[in-house]
Amino acid sequence: MTLSIPLGQVVEQLPCVMRRVAGETLLIPIRGQAADLDAIYVLNETAAFLWSQLERSGNPTTLGSALMQAFDVAPQQAVEDVTLFLRDLQQAGLVRLTVAASNAA
Repeated sequence: MTLSIPLGQVVEQLPCVMRRVAGETLLIPIRGQAADLDAIYVLNETAAFLWSQLERSGNPTTLGSALMQAFDVAPQQAVEDVTLFLRDLQQAGLVRLTVAASNAA
């Protein structure tokens, strides 16, 4: 299985705040100048880890490698988890996929 997101694409996070409240990790989008309290997402441990990793690198392959190291998962499982995570975030409007500059020409 391959990533459904072509390698070379870069994932850009849209403005959000991640906070841990009462044992839950919440992701709150920032729209305009204010938090969008109608669209609060609860992240599981894996999703919270991947969201924090997005701040370091938007490369899906790098995310998969970080997931494998942090959670000791097999490469196939990491690909599936990262692909599903990014697809869900894209559908929720929390990330934007762009083509890396080296692949844009």
